[in-house]
Amino acid sequence: MTYRQGLLITLATASLALAAGFGTAPFWDEDETRFVAIAQTMLDTGDWVVPIYNGTLAVDKPVLMHWSIAASFAAFGRSEIAARIPAAVATLLTALAVFHAGGRWFSPLAGVLAAMAYVGSLLVAIEGHAATPDAILVACLTWVTVLAVEGLTPAFGKAGDDDARRVADLDLQRLTIPAAILIGGLTGLAVLCKGPVGFVGPLAVVFMWAWWADADSQLLRRSMVTSIGGITTGLFWAGLRTTWRMRPLVLTAAMLAVAAPWYLTVAIRTNGAWPEGFFFVHNLHRFAKPMENHVGGVLYHPLTMLAGFFPWSSWLPLAMVIAGWRVWKRSLPGVARAATMLLLAWFVIWVATFSAAATKLPNYVLPAYPAAALLVGSVAAEACRRRAWPHPRWLATGAASLGLGGGILAAIVFAAVPYGLTDGEPVALLGLVPLAASILLLGPLRHRHTAALATLSATGLVLTVLAVGPAATHLGKANQLPSLVNTARDHSAGELTLAGYHQTSPAIVCYAQSVVGQWTSPEECREFWQLHPDGHLLVAADRLAEIQHTLPEHVGVVDQARPLFRDHDVLLLGPRPSSQTADASMSTTSGSLRR
Repeated sequence: MTYRQGLLITLATASLALAAGFGTAPFWDEDETRFVAIAQTMLDTGDWVVPIYNGTLAVDKPVLMHWSIAASFAAFGRSEIAARIPAAVATLLTALAVFHAGGRWFSPLAGVLAAMAYVGSLLVAIEGHAATPDAILVACLTWVTVLAVEGLTPAFGKAGDDDARRVADLDLQRLTIPAAILIGGLTGLAVLCKGPVGFVGPLAVVFMWAWWADADSQLLRRSMVTSIGGITTGLFWAGLRTTWRMRPLVLTAAMLAVAAPWYLTVAIRTNGAWPEGFFFVHNLHRFAKPMENHVGGVLYHPLTMLAGFFPWSSWLPLAMVIAGWRVWKRSLPGVARAATMLLLAWFVIWVATFSAAATKLPNYVLPAYPAAALLVGSVAAEACRRRAWPHPRWLATGAASLGLGGGILAAIVFAAVPYGLTDGEPVALLGLVPLAASILLLGPLRHRHTAALATLSATGLVLTVLAVGPAATHLGKANQLPSLVNTARDHSAGELTLAGYHQTSPAIVCYAQSVVGQWTSPEECREFWQLHPDGHLLVAADRLAEIQHTLPEHVGVVDQARPLFRDHDVLLLGPRPSSQTADASMSTTSGSLRR
């Protein structure tokens, strides 16, 4: 396989998988609907600088994701698919970066397998079909890492599965000014996407790796280690040389040229409120203390990656052990060894950093997924070069865990059905995909390298396409909050006026496409009906009694629905078409709830 052939295979396969994964499922995640609501406000008001959510300043994320969704809406119309297109395009760009790195640093086959592992993992597929900033951030970070490494080491940029290149000396050089400007500009986009982590994160990975590579070549390989003082001095000078090679001033200037104009403008427009809320609350405070009950121990991210990187996570521990052993034993000299060390550093730095943070979510370590995919892909491609599978028992364990993961996936679906995942049982059939692959890998394909890897690649792609496509569309029927908003719009005589009593969410604001009042006292509800007699109010069924005495006679229950993962119905109150009293309407509603 040539590099060009591998590129075409990756481009075609990843594009098809991402396109096939699009369904008609409504927005699920609260972050997704929040970003969409902000983008809609930008389009409605024409203000593309200050992010506004439900009439208030939104300080949780910078503006790049809002811009991307708003631009997609302007081009393709407002829909769920249009909102998710930016993430899908970003995921494709990341897959191409992963192929490029694998194809140049190891072999075209390694690049293809790595790209398939990336696109064919569950969390990547979910984020690649979600209106959230993570896929865009990872695309920027991955290309920054790849371009910076290749700019520092020209040998990394040579294509082909060339054994001579694999044992070549690692010759570090200084970034050219154009390369530093390009890399810095990409970090600027990442900073516009999710803040300082977009600049610090990838450059920390590259710096630590380049520092190690310099010290490794100057001290260890040339036997210059004579004392602790010699090591310290050598590391100091290696750090200075690495800093000089990376041109930090040019990188910083290019980043600021891209990101600073918006940050300065939004700071001026909000009198400093936006940067204060973003940097101090959603960066420092989120790192130091748990927010929104997103907590977990030090093993949270390694364990959640077993689910997020599934089905390829079945072999990720094996790939990391093999890669670490080869680096330690120097069995992969030259560029191949340095590239393997880079992948390990890339993975460990991202996972360790966010494991130290107090607030934890599975998507926080998504920047480590390209490194994980490259580790698995490079080790798998290397195994194909041999006449027999290395480490057959470990590989059998991975195949068995693949089938086990399918069973766990089905069990999770069944366990979620009683908690609002209505009619979700058919989705449990997804577990048959990895189970069937496990049987094939342990049986007829255990001695057929190429067929086994093709089966595993197909398993990941089929599983993720089914999960985010047909399965998500089917489960979308259980997401009934959008239907309540549509009912309110259909029953409104004019413009929709909607509020919630202890009951509002980004999904309601998003689908209402207007400001939704958020009331917390019966007096506020009474004032709402006085000002908007034709308005609509959302209230949880178990809180109805708290505001029943405030309801005008013409107001009753228009519709009701059970939100996802909630143990109560939500009622939509509004003008009744009949002349029944409010009390009679309440009695009817109570009877329907009992039924």
